Amino acid sequence: MTLNGDGPEELELRGLGAGRALLVRPDGRLYISRGYSVYQSDDDGASWSFVATAPTPLKRWPGHFLRLAARLLRFEIRALVSLADDGLVAANRDWVYYTQPGERMMQRSRVDEGAQPLVPPFNMTEGPDGRVLFGEYNAQLHHGNPVRVYASDDGGKSFEVAHCFEGGDVMHVHRLLYDPGLDHYWLFTGDFDDEVGIGILSRDLQHFEWLVRGEQKFRVCEAFDFGDRLVYATDTPFEQNSVISLDKSTGRTEKLIETGGSCLYAARFGDLCVFSTTVETLSVDTAKSIELVVSRDGDRWSSVLEAEKDLWHPSLFQFGSLILPRGTSRRETVFFSGQAVKQYDGKVFAGKFS
Repeated sequence: MTLNGDGPEELELRGLGAGRALLVRPDGRLYISRGYSVYQSDDDGASWSFVATAPTPLKRWPGHFLRLAARLLRFEIRALVSLADDGLVAANRDWVYYTQPGERMMQRSRVDEGAQPLVPPFNMTEGPDGRVLFGEYNAQLHHGNPVRVYASDDGGKSFEVAHCFEGGDVMHVHRLLYDPGLDHYWLFTGDFDDEVGIGILSRDLQHFEWLVRGEQKFRVCEAFDFGDRLVYATDTPFEQNSVISLDKSTGRTEKLIETGGSCLYAARFGDLCVFSTTVETLSVDTAKSIELVVSRDGDRWSSVLEAEKDLWHPSLFQFGSLILPRGTSRRETVFFSGQAVKQYDGKVFAGKFS
């Protein structure tokens, strides 16, 4: 398929072996995980170096041996931050971890849980001065618990509560995204009614306010910063999903295109902005497709790759997704991995446009 109608650009893929795409850095370094072990590549996946591993609790050990067991047990690193000194901060379904440069075993971060157990995040972000932030991701419906935003200023060794949503205010936090132009964080929450919103958290973490909330078109996991606007793809099973442009000052929205599924992952590779869509258990999307959707300008979008959900139950054995690494690379090499997708499941791929 062509990209934005500008010419016969085709995405040519190259397999990079087993793994889950996690993070890409501006210098092009790619991080992936294999189970709880993290690997890195500086040459577009031609070679890999082991970085570190997180401890495996007994209940997830079968994930070492069978791909289906790994999917059932969610035996995976879910979020990763790479610090300026090459230290890492990571999260899986059990906890948050850190490692200093040269250390091979991740250590548990000290987290201020108070009286309420920590719910690990879906996503993590790095702000100015190496600050690491995440919001709790509680997938339990109507849980009614406070949802906390955590911050670390010591490379992930310890996390303190930076902001707390009262019980029932939001279900969970999808993402925090630092805006260098406005010098604050965007905070995306879900999933129902007024739980859904796009808010503004000050750089010093002392002030929070909603820009928009209460509609499924504001249900966001990832967004691209285009100066005076955010461009994002929605993550909703209740309405037709779409790519939306949102004015940062007014909250006004413009629908750019409809998509075939919810968006959970996005990344920027050079001038390429890439979203992927996901097939979930419930969806009103007419296409119900797993795709990579790409743009060079944020306005014109093209589907450049389509995939098919495998036969295994999506609730037990995970949604069908093309997983993009978080982050931004200056190179135009596109990386992704497959989850519960025919041909691509459990494998990492690199793509370039011809």
